[in-house]
Order: sequence, then structure tokens, then C-alpha cells
Amino acid sequence: MIRIPEMIDFDALYAFYKEKTIQEETFVLLKPSTFKDIVERGFLAIKERKSSISGFVLSHFKDNQSYITMLYGSSIDDKHALIQFYDQKMMEFNIHESFIHFFNPVSLPWYPMKDIVHPCFQGVLIGSENDEIYQSNKYLPHSIQDTYYRNLNTFEMPNSIIDQLKDNQKDGYEIALYNPKKHKKILEFADNINAPHWKSVILENINSENPLPLLVALKDSLVIGFTGPLRVEENGRGYFAGIGVLEAERGKKIGKTLFFMLCQTLKNMGSSYMTLYTGRDNPARFIYLSAGFEILKSFYTMKKKYDSIIL
Repeated sequence: MIRIPEMIDFDALYAFYKEKTIQEETFVLLKPSTFKDIVERGFLAIKERKSSISGFVLSHFKDNQSYITMLYGSSIDDKHALIQFYDQKMMEFNIHESFIHFFNPVSLPWYPMKDIVHPCFQGVLIGSENDEIYQSNKYLPHSIQDTYYRNLNTFEMPNSIIDQLKDNQKDGYEIALYNPKKHKKILEFADNINAPHWKSVILENINSENPLPLLVALKDSLVIGFTGPLRVEENGRGYFAGIGVLEAERGKKIGKTLFFMLCQTLKNMGSSYMTLYTGRDNPARFIYLSAGFEILKSFYTMKKKYDSIIL
């Protein structure tokens, strides 16, 4: 039996979630309070067998779209049944599309490799059991996302990048930690970067009481690129929210030198590793590979349209 519970037995649900999470060794186990908060903010359907939980599906809504956050089951059949029930309910709720995607309003931390944590599960692991289940239920691959990793303990700045930095300096370019007393027009840069999320990250950081370090690319003291804000997470991961250069300044290897300086700065701050992800067709992947990053896992983002499906 699959049902949408009116009252949730969180202890039983968390016990099932915990057992499967530890068994599969993919996701970081959430604390009970965090798990409860995520469940309460989403849509939950539970599958039971002989009064015991045998699976559940959890999703979250944004812009009349649903994002599947968790799909757990004791068997493949349990998962198939849960997805079919979920799809039926989404159509009844007049939801137009369902996604398994990194745009999910809930980000789940996971292990790309042992003791290495990345904060966002990007979709469906290619070749996994869930990949087969979603595709057999007419979820279509939307993009391929690769997860990259770099051990910063072995990172050294290449001579070619040092030479490039020197060449750029001759033309008035430099890369430095942002100093509001010396560096100009970061607000204009935030407006012109054409990335609303990065703009909000930059503005929130520079307006905070204790701003984190922000690495910027400069042309005659004017901000033309950024990466950050920078911090070392408890697990040793070097955090940065994004990296971008003004379109008018591209083609001068500013983005590449900025990324290498990012790696060096995070190492100097005490980070032991970095992880990031990007689309398979993003040219920036060549910069990551040249900096010694390796691809650990690959994902499909998936979606299913309900508009053409008749109940």
C-alpha cells in the first residue's frame, strides 16, 4: 500500500531512511531534525508492507514544478510503484513538470568518494538503479553533469600560469583579494555579470558584518571578474560559490588564471580538497582538467512533462 500520511511517524521514517542511507554509502546522513524539516516542507508518499515502511518518495515544489529529492525503497518494485503513484498525484495537483535536478530547492550532501563530501547531489547517477527506474517511467535525460575533485595538498601553481599573470599585469590586469578601499565598481560588476545568483552572493557577502574573502580580477583597479566567497568547510573542502568574468574581458585567459589563483588561495587558507560540478558541454571543464581535477561521477538531470499525459 502507498499512501500520503496525514500524521507522520518520524521515528519510523527516519529509521528506514538511516538504514538505507548507511547501507548505500552515497548520501551524507542527515540529522533527525534536518531530515524532519525537509520532509515537512515537501510532498511525501510512503509505501508499506505488513505495517512496516518499505519505501518512500519525497519531492519539493518550485514555480509549479516538482523536484524529486529522495527515492528510497527496499526493492526495485517498491521504487517503481512509488514513482507511478507520485506521477499520478502530480498530475492531480496540476503540476506541469517533474525534475531530478540540481535546481532542487533542497540540496543533499553526498560522497563522491570515501571521506570526500560535495554539498549538492546533481541529479541521477548514470548507470545507477534509479537511472533505470526513472527512464523506464518516461523521465528523459536533460543534461549531463560531471563532478570534479582535486586534492589541494598536491596543488602547485604552474610556471605557465605564473608567466600568464605577469603578462596580464603588463596590460593592467591583476588578481587580488577584494579590498573596498582600493578596488572599484564591484556593484556595477554584479549588475553586469548576467547571473542573478552570483550577484546576490556578491552583494550579500560585501554587505555582511564579517565578509568572507573574495578573489577578484581587476583591470586598472576596476572589478572585471570574481570567485568566492572563500571559506574552509569543517570537512576540509574549499568552498566557493562561483566564478565569472565580464563577457567583454573574455579570451584573455583571465578566467583560467583566476581559477588557478582560487585553488592556491584555498590551499593557503587550509583547504585539503575542492569539489565542483559542471555540464559536460561547458568549455570551462578544460580549465578544471588543466588544474589537475579529475571526474569522479557523472549524472543525468532528468525531467518528465505531464501536459500531454491524459489521466
